[in-house]
Amino acid sequence: MASLSYDEAAHLLRRAGLGGSPEEIDELALRGREAAVDFLINYQQTDNTELNDLLRSSFDFSNPTEFTKFNRGELERWWFTRMTHTRRPFEEKMTLFWHNHFATAASKVDDIFMYVQNLTLRSHALDKFDDLLLRVAQDPAMLIWLDGVTNVAGKPNENFARELQELFTMGIRDVVTGELNYTEKDVQEIARAFTGSKFFHPRLDPNPYSFGFIENPPEHDNGTKMVYGKESNYNGADIIGIVSGRPATARYVTWKLFNFFVYPLTDSAADKNTIEKFAGVYLNNNHSIKELVRAIFTSDEFFSDRARFALVKSPVELIVGAIRALGARYNPGTSGNQENANILAAVSIFLGQELFNPPDVAGWRLNLSWINTSTLLNRFTFGDLLAINRTQNLEAPGLWLSHERLKSLTKKNSKKTVKKFLSVLGPLDVSSATTRTFRTYLESDDRGNAIGFTRDDPTIDKKVRGLVHLIMCLSEYQLN
Repeated sequence: MASLSYDEAAHLLRRAGLGGSPEEIDELALRGREAAVDFLINYQQTDNTELNDLLRSSFDFSNPTEFTKFNRGELERWWFTRMTHTRRPFEEKMTLFWHNHFATAASKVDDIFMYVQNLTLRSHALDKFDDLLLRVAQDPAMLIWLDGVTNVAGKPNENFARELQELFTMGIRDVVTGELNYTEKDVQEIARAFTGSKFFHPRLDPNPYSFGFIENPPEHDNGTKMVYGKESNYNGADIIGIVSGRPATARYVTWKLFNFFVYPLTDSAADKNTIEKFAGVYLNNNHSIKELVRAIFTSDEFFSDRARFALVKSPVELIVGAIRALGARYNPGTSGNQENANILAAVSIFLGQELFNPPDVAGWRLNLSWINTSTLLNRFTFGDLLAINRTQNLEAPGLWLSHERLKSLTKKNSKKTVKKFLSVLGPLDVSSATTRTFRTYLESDDRGNAIGFTRDDPTIDKKVRGLVHLIMCLSEYQLN
């Protein structure tokens, strides 16, 4: 069994989750590499009762027609609650990955359908890719987003057929061989295969979020279609099975997962070999996403120096990661008391990422796309917000970093305190000059006079909170 150091466990929890406290990282490290990965990806075995109880007390989605109880703001608050409080972090991280991969947006799709899709992505996140893809193709949000409901015999709409191949499965060109994966004729014929796609709510089903799928016979094209050089009377499910089994899809899905969870891939021969290796896992395990991510997260590539801090935190990762690492308190409130409760969603939008509303069908652009002169300053503002948010009532809705938690992390001298917080918020490897600057800050008054460091309440409330803000402003902290 491969061992797992504290730094490696922190890396794993940042990538295959949303960060964690020192206590959670220590616990993960004790398991060793393979067992730690199994623990994260077999999340159904982890009791999430506390989160479920919190969701029941904080949200009322019983009647989706009541706009005040069911709207985008509520959905964003609901998902941030899940991400900050879950004991199954990889479940939420995979849901976030698929939300960006199968990007649909509330700018066009009703909130109820965005919610239903989110439930679908979470429930089937680690399924066989064919099964997940079919559910997405038949999902109300996707049928609306890419105009599948208007795709009828005689007037085929090609939007879904095109994005199915370009963005969801293969890419225009094979990411390894560079060969074209499909033709315009394939787009046209596949569009015909998906004609007649409709969703409905069973009249007698008491669950307001239960939607069925039908292939409406009068609107479906029953003619023969020629797809990838083979002719048959294909329907949508047939196409899903064919596309999911193509080697180009295995490579593309691997490429997408690597770019999101490991490091940006290049066109080098070595990286193409890496793609081929993990694409083989997909093809040899019946297109299982679970087995593919298991292979990725236990690999030497994942734990390599190249992978460590090779990605830029998305706004969601930045916000939730800081809360979970520091042990801050996010209280979403209750149905009748939500003042300040939407703070995380508001900050995420401020930083450039609105959950349930990606910019287009290609989703959010990753890594350096998150950073510009405006959003970087906004990230610093969030660090300040988190550091200064105090309350005497931790049961009040909002985001709070308690004095008691900061005190538990503060050490007896400035050197150990700086080291501890760099570890908690990373672990971050910074220059000795940066460390000295932080120590000088802790040992100085507001005028810069040296006064030494005392682990007392006023110092913690002012200087240690300031240290948290300063660390969150580091360029190193923007990396994941």
